[in-house]
Amino acid sequence: MLTFDSQYYTLYTVIAIVWYVLQAIGLWKMFTKAGEAGWKAIVPFYNIYILFKLTWQANMFWVLILCALGGALLFSLAMWNGLIMLAYISYALTFVAGLIKAVLCYNISLAYGHGLGYFIGLYLIDPIFIMILGFGKSQYIGNRYDQAKHQYTM
Repeated sequence: MLTFDSQYYTLYTVIAIVWYVLQAIGLWKMFTKAGEAGWKAIVPFYNIYILFKLTWQANMFWVLILCALGGALLFSLAMWNGLIMLAYISYALTFVAGLIKAVLCYNISLAYGHGLGYFIGLYLIDPIFIMILGFGKSQYIGNRYDQAKHQYTM
């Protein structure tokens, strides 16, 4: 017999799997538009790294990981030890991780020839807008940071 809690977790798991599958399908098409192998969209974390590489700077992926993990670790330490200062630092790290995700979404929007509207959609409901970018008429324009780097080195 299923209790309310187990039904809730089952529903949450199904929604999370569907969310991830939709995102992987859209990323597969986006990656092939950008000249990357589509299979890279299936691998967790590596697909985000490829997005950073295609649209921003790959080293910012590691900054995001450090902020997210550091924020989670410091928050758990703050809760165990009652250290309020660690909680504030964890909030700041989580805020920085959110800003990095926002800039990534904006760069994805620009790399595929769109602007603020797609940025908002990517930030709020990314699998749907990733599918739109992947299956729609959007073309990969390129990484504006790579273009600026080549412009200054010539």
